[in-house]
Amino acid sequence: MSLEIAISPEASSGKRISIAGSLDSNTAPELQQRIDAEINKSITTTIIDFKGLEFLSSAGLRVIFKTKKMMDGRGGKFLLLNLQPQIKKVFEIIKALDGMDVFKDQDEMDDYLTAMQNKVIDGD
Repeated sequence: MSLEIAISPEASSGKRISIAGSLDSNTAPELQQRIDAEINKSITTTIIDFKGLEFLSSAGLRVIFKTKKMMDGRGGKFLLLNLQPQIKKVFEIIKALDGMDVFKDQDEMDDYLTAMQNKVIDGD
């Protein structure tokens, strides 16, 4: 199965990476190349949208964790969105959801981002 990758801008120097299909040993290098090309030092938030993802292997997990590590290293935000049940199960099996920002849908993520921005505006 192939992997479809769409990268789009988000507010406040963010990027959304929407993936669909299968993220496995055959497709992970392509995702890594796209991330390396798109997520530069000016990007402060990276969102990975799993809405169309049907399968995730350990090779795909490596790309995701490498991206999280990169964002953490520069003090950025790393958000996971729309985890399908089978994909969420993979993260649960390896106990990887602790410390990660995971949102069930766009509305929940927008509420979180609004609250975080308001904290900055209010000086909290």
